[in-house]
Amino acid sequence: MDRLLEMQSMNQQRVLITGGYGCIGAATAKWLLANTDAHVVICSRSVNSTRAQHVFHDSDLSRIAFIEADVRDQNRLEQILVDQEITSVAHMAALQTPECNAHRDRGLQVNLAGTQNLIEAMKSSGQEFDRFVFISSVAVYGPRASYPPGRVPMLAEPDPVNAYGAFKLAGELISKFFSQDTGVPVISVRPALLFGPGRNRGLTASPTTAIKCLALDLPFEIPFRSRQDYQSTPDVGAAIGTTIIEPFDGYGVFTLPSHSIDTEEIVNVLRDAADELGIAEQFKISAGDEEVPFICDLDYQPFTEAYPNVPHTSIAQAMHKSLQFFLMEVQQGRLTKEDVCQTV
Repeated sequence: MDRLLEMQSMNQQRVLITGGYGCIGAATAKWLLANTDAHVVICSRSVNSTRAQHVFHDSDLSRIAFIEADVRDQNRLEQILVDQEITSVAHMAALQTPECNAHRDRGLQVNLAGTQNLIEAMKSSGQEFDRFVFISSVAVYGPRASYPPGRVPMLAEPDPVNAYGAFKLAGELISKFFSQDTGVPVISVRPALLFGPGRNRGLTASPTTAIKCLALDLPFEIPFRSRQDYQSTPDVGAAIGTTIIEPFDGYGVFTLPSHSIDTEEIVNVLRDAADELGIAEQFKISAGDEEVPFICDLDYQPFTEAYPNVPHTSIAQAMHKSLQFFLMEVQQGRLTKEDVCQTV
C-alpha cells in the first residue's frame, strides 16, 4: 500500500517523450495515459493531427500534447522543457538500424549528438527533473556466439557490431555522466525484438509484418529463422512507463523481460492464434533460411527484481492479442495492403 501511495504521489507529472510516434514511444505514452494522471508531451520531427489520430485514436487526447522539434536543435529542446514544465524525460528519438548504419554521419548527429543536445538542454533549462530514461538497445551486445551458453548476464561486456549499437552504447555512457553531474536519477533500458501494435520499421520488424499480412490475408516469409529475444510492445511500454514513475536513485541499466525463441516457434504460435480467431484458412506465413547473429538469452532478472509488477505476457497470449488488434485495424480501415507494402 505504501508503495502504491508513493507511486500515486508521483503521478502528477509532465513527461516529455522524444520520438513519441514510434512503437516504443507510443506504447509508453498510452500506458502512462491509462495508468497515471501524468500529462504527456510527444516530441517529433513531424507533427500533424492525422498522424496523432492514427497512432493515439484509442487514448485520452486531453492529456497529451504534440510538439514539433528536432533533437539536433538544442535551443528548441530547452524551450519545450521550460514552456511545458517537464518533470521527466523519456528519450527515444533515433534513426532505426538500417538508416543509421547506411548514413552513419546522420546517425551520429541524431542518435548520439541528439542525446547530448537533450542532456545539455535539460541542464540549462533550470527545471528540476524526477527522471531521465534513455532508450538504448540490445544492439550494444555482440553476436550470440561471443558469449558462453546459457543466460547472458545483463552486464556482460558490450561489443556492438554496427554503428547503431555503438551510438546506443555511447548514449548510455553520456546519460550516466548526466546523472553523475546533476544527481538526476537516470535509467537506460535495452529493449530487444519488439512485435505487436505500433511496430512497422527497423531491422527486426518482419515478425510484426507477418502478423499484419495474416490479418490482411496475404502471404509473408519472415526472412530469418534465428533465435531471438521477443517482447510485445504493450509490455515494453508498461516497463518503460514504470521506470518513469516509480522511485529510483542514481544510475541503472536494464534489459527487459523477454521470451527467447526461434522463428519457427513464432510461426507456430501465430498459426495457433489464427486458428483460435477463426482465420486458419488465411495462414500463409513461413520462416526463411537466413541466420542472424543477434544477441539472445539475455538475463532480465535484475529488472523484474527492481520492478516486480511489470507485465510479462506469454508469447501465445501476446501473439493472439496482436493478431486481434490488427484484424480490428483492417476492419476499421486503419491497416491496408498498401501500408504493409510500404514496410517490406
